[in-house]
Amino acid sequence: MDFKKILFKTTEIDVEKALPDAIVFCAKDGKIQWVNEKASEIFETSKINLMTSNISDFIENPINLAINAISLNKPFITKCTGKEMYFDTTVKEINEGYVFDFRDTVKESEEDTVCENIDTPVNREKNIFLSKLSNDFKAPLQSIIGFSQAMADGLGGNMSSQQEKYLNIIRKNSTDLMYFVSKLIELSQTESALPVPESKKFDALNLINSVVKYNEQLYKGKEIRWDISADEGAKGIISTDDNMLRAILQNLLEVVLRTIEMGDITIKLSIPDEDFLKVKNFKGINPFYISISCSSLLFSESDLEGLFDPYRVIDSANRKNLLRAMTLACVKNLVQALRGDFWVESKILKSTSFNMLIPQV
Repeated sequence: MDFKKILFKTTEIDVEKALPDAIVFCAKDGKIQWVNEKASEIFETSKINLMTSNISDFIENPINLAINAISLNKPFITKCTGKEMYFDTTVKEINEGYVFDFRDTVKESEEDTVCENIDTPVNREKNIFLSKLSNDFKAPLQSIIGFSQAMADGLGGNMSSQQEKYLNIIRKNSTDLMYFVSKLIELSQTESALPVPESKKFDALNLINSVVKYNEQLYKGKEIRWDISADEGAKGIISTDDNMLRAILQNLLEVVLRTIEMGDITIKLSIPDEDFLKVKNFKGINPFYISISCSSLLFSESDLEGLFDPYRVIDSANRKNLLRAMTLACVKNLVQALRGDFWVESKILKSTSFNMLIPQV
């Protein structure tokens, strides 16, 4: 097989010398078919050994990550099997298999001191770093919250009213900080290495109701009126990743319920018709549609700026909306991982709706 022709559609380029990155071509089952000299260098083994191996011998979960990256049309970070080595990776699918392009992210970050594009090797490496430190951030905060609650319950003896006041401030601020850190970690995880969706069949309306019930403490005592429904065609079983859909709904309800004190919240599940799909230019297979609308959640034009972009919000007058932008960015990343579309519609003085189209797989 002429691998130069496969990779470049021409035989006029010396693949061995023309590419600064490590190139690995493997079959759909992961069996390595061809590598260049750079691949031998970064994986610290001979070309012969590489070409008698499976790519999963050198990279963790490569095929699933490749499929996900192709669907999102984005680079991704790969980790060496059994080593703390990471590579910025792009992948192209061809009929015969996958072409992986590995770049050493450590060298890249040392050479590039200015990062203008958010989607860079340095940024993805930062996201992996934050994800790994998740427990280091959360454990001390959980300790502060736990002990302050215990003291409030009388574990340390009676306190004066002034001490109780200060303790309540500590507990509230640490709880708020825990929530912020959790959303920051979640954003980092969805930007670095989203899991490949696992298709399951389940009742989507039951899932929606369970997520609403789970958030009862957020709307308890508020004047919230719920309207949750599904069209006849959407009742019953659908097929997608139920855990990712649950995370999407959870984030959206948190955005709504942490913002409003009263109003109507409408959640509608349906199977869209062909005309709607044409208007949205959506080409996914057999999609379902979920809309979450709130009558009292109203966005101004300035609110809509950077609605899904926390990196833009943080340097703007809308910095107070950073947490919301982080949460909605997570939602958008998760919907994209499911190969769906997500958008927001806000009608002045009427309502705001969060909408998603997700294909069934």
